[in-house]
Amino acid sequence: MYLRSYLNSPEVMELIDHIVHSDFVKSMKDGTIEDERFRYYLKQDHIYLKYYKAAGDVIGKNTGDDNIRELYNEIGSEEPEFHRNMLKQFGIDEAGIKESEINYTTYSYINHLLRWSKDSSINGMLSMFPCQWSYGYIAEATAAPSEKYLFWFDFYRSKDYRSITDKYLEILQKEPLSTYQEQIIKFGLEYELNYWKECYIEIK
Repeated sequence: MYLRSYLNSPEVMELIDHIVHSDFVKSMKDGTIEDERFRYYLKQDHIYLKYYKAAGDVIGKNTGDDNIRELYNEIGSEEPEFHRNMLKQFGIDEAGIKESEINYTTYSYINHLLRWSKDSSINGMLSMFPCQWSYGYIAEATAAPSEKYLFWFDFYRSKDYRSITDKYLEILQKEPLSTYQEQIIKFGLEYELNYWKECYIEIK
């Protein structure tokens, strides 16, 4: 099965539906999520993005494909700045975020990315793709988000963000996925779902 077909499969559609309708995403959409919960998410995301970039750097360094190398040169050019702006907006000192604050899902997800980035360029990309794809899917599937978090939805449904997702798809669509590669994507989406769940329940 090719990637686009797999993304439309029942098991992927079920997972992405759970993500879109998770408590965190729903409360971000209607603007009712507490600032403290969103700050917790931002801190986890800050730690995650550090290792997401590290995984991308490994792929970019080891690949012999110029298109993959160009993609990973492009990835990270806008999102880190957007993320730093969110940290400032919610009063978080970037230098004060400690890796000891990492939760179990973030820790496990990071190791998933690093493991596959060292395996092969394509498998590394497949491990990273669920994050890229699901954020765009959430933003595009959410109608009339609240003014408070509109900036988040606008960024992840922007033309530039979609362009990166399309480049991922163009590269990863060239060959059919093995059953094992489908599992890499599925595991990534399960990490995404658990990430949203844990960011919501961690703050009581």
